[in-house]
Amino acid sequence: MENSENDPKPKINLFENIALTFSGGGYCASSYSLGTLSYFNHVMFKGKPLLENVKGLSTASGGTLTGATYAYYKCKGNDFESFYKQFYNVLNEDKLLGIALKKLDSNETWVNTHKKRSLINAFALAYSELLTDGTFKDLKDHKSHLEDICFNATDFSFGLAFRFQTTGDFGNYKLKNSNLTKLSEEMKIADAIASSSCFPTGFEPLVMPDDFISNQDSDVYVALKNQEYFKKGIGIMDGGIVDNQGIGSIMNADARRKDKFDLIMVCDVGSYFMDPWKPSKIKINPESKGLTPKTLFNKIIKKLKSAWWIFIPLVLTIALIFLGIRYQPGTGFFIAGGATGLLTILAVICKIYIHKFEKKVMQLWNWAMDMLPGSIKEKLPFLENLRLKLIQRMLEERGTSALIMITDVFMKQLRRLNYNLFYTDNNLNHRRITSLIYELTEAQYKRFESDEKGYNQSLKKVEDKLRHYANPSDKIYTAAKIASEMATTLWFTEKDKEVHRLKNLISCGQFTACFNLLKYCLDLKEADVQVDKTILNKMIDTFQADWEKFTDNPYWLFEELK
Repeated sequence: MENSENDPKPKINLFENIALTFSGGGYCASSYSLGTLSYFNHVMFKGKPLLENVKGLSTASGGTLTGATYAYYKCKGNDFESFYKQFYNVLNEDKLLGIALKKLDSNETWVNTHKKRSLINAFALAYSELLTDGTFKDLKDHKSHLEDICFNATDFSFGLAFRFQTTGDFGNYKLKNSNLTKLSEEMKIADAIASSSCFPTGFEPLVMPDDFISNQDSDVYVALKNQEYFKKGIGIMDGGIVDNQGIGSIMNADARRKDKFDLIMVCDVGSYFMDPWKPSKIKINPESKGLTPKTLFNKIIKKLKSAWWIFIPLVLTIALIFLGIRYQPGTGFFIAGGATGLLTILAVICKIYIHKFEKKVMQLWNWAMDMLPGSIKEKLPFLENLRLKLIQRMLEERGTSALIMITDVFMKQLRRLNYNLFYTDNNLNHRRITSLIYELTEAQYKRFESDEKGYNQSLKKVEDKLRHYANPSDKIYTAAKIASEMATTLWFTEKDKEVHRLKNLISCGQFTACFNLLKYCLDLKEADVQVDKTILNKMIDTFQADWEKFTDNPYWLFEELK
């Protein structure tokens, strides 16, 4: 965007330089992003697919699965159709989790690899098998229409965004150094996908550079490991922790570029909605003392140490064998007797090793205590005398509230902060739009009929114009609702398959992109900017025609691609 000498109004070179961001959100984000890409590829602009004018790409977590695979396919000169078919099949066959778990369990997988045996490294190997075995050197050497590519993650040494990117600083300002930049070209795209998508509590971090570089005898690797920050390795995890929409990275790219992006579209499957936290239903009788951890443990040990209980399975074994001999030789009495005989043997072994068992339990307890901060450890002895039900309720309420904090409260606050950054930057006026998975659900689209508080009035004005062309149909509402209700997982559940979640997610990405591009053009038509009205009107007609087809059949483009 620029101003001409004779006209102070900003100039928009409509759709010449586009940037897309794909949010995190597991397979939901992956599928929705695939729908967005497919719609951009469908729309023709100046004789070629509009997708060819996408110059910037910034992705996080589930969106990185789609964005990274597409970037690799394009750098290798493949057409969109081959990418779409391959990636759709990966999602539809839903083999990722099974392959990853099989690799984790296989001893052969880890014999000749530099990677530590862990779930996230098993997923990295599965991504390499299913999506791409390419490296960042491939992305840099074989140029495509994508000029600025960034796959977002987070470092666990400084809590900063860690950017796997082809332009700008690789990593972040705290970890930036020439050795890391040199090694980046050897890093596999699949490892960046794993780093970007390994959400906390579900996965452990990947270790930079240990899990990323196979030749650990190279001078560059040794030099990097000798630097203070990298001696023990840097934990790298989910990009959604600091920027689940990839907004910061694409704004940085825009600031670096001489020819700014004419349009940045943020594609987001997250939302501000959340299920409220609920307190535990466990009730405690104030008049009852109840068991405590200490008394329960002592009772178990005392029972195990007593001698009389060993005779129970022994007597039962003798009785069953006698009954078998006396009444029904060769029947189930002997089988039952053999089973109880095993119990007798186990009882004797337990009796012999009870002291070792007690010792091991205490060692385990001490190990757990050593992992806690000193201020907490000092107070834990008081828990020994608390009732078990009370401890159970405390753990349940702390666990559920912590989980909601990580997956909802924290993520939604960051989402608000990043969108605030995006929408308060005046340099991005008339150059930014969002494509939100839930915005074409009936409840969301009609929300301002009953409550417009806090809703952008200029956006409502454009919405009213859009209604003149075509309101979303009930079919659109239904498809968007099915799409927006998927949980954040890297697999499809049986319920997902029953409601054809993948089909609805891809279609939702398509018709929501169309909706927002039409809305954007209608907004530009009345904005105080310089723009080629002939091209603008042509694109309005294009998007309007597609939008009317979507309102009639939300799946028409999905069906054409199949």
